Amino acid sequence: MSYKEKEVTAKFTKGNYASDCLKYNTEDLLDMFDETEITVDEYGTTDGVTVNDCIDKETYLLTKDLVVTSECDDMFVYYKNDNIEVECSLELDYEFQQQSE
Repeated sequence: MSYKEKEVTAKFTKGNYASDCLKYNTEDLLDMFDETEITVDEYGTTDGVTVNDCIDKETYLLTKDLVVTSECDDMFVYYKNDNIEVECSLELDYEFQQQSE
């Protein structure tokens, strides 16, 4: 996959409602990334699957492993493909605040 460890803001594991660090949840993903397509490479290519497609609408549990990254002042969602362990970043909160204003 094309994201780098230092770019990871939060990880979400299939079957869970909250991020691995428990700071964010699937409702945060829906608020910020609504119909955003999942990025599959470093060029921003998407595969047509949206963040909404990866969240069960009845239970709000994830159906795929996802990673949120912050890259060059923009944020992306990737499929999680490794075991990168990172602490959650304040970047996601800042980005959400900027969109809310």
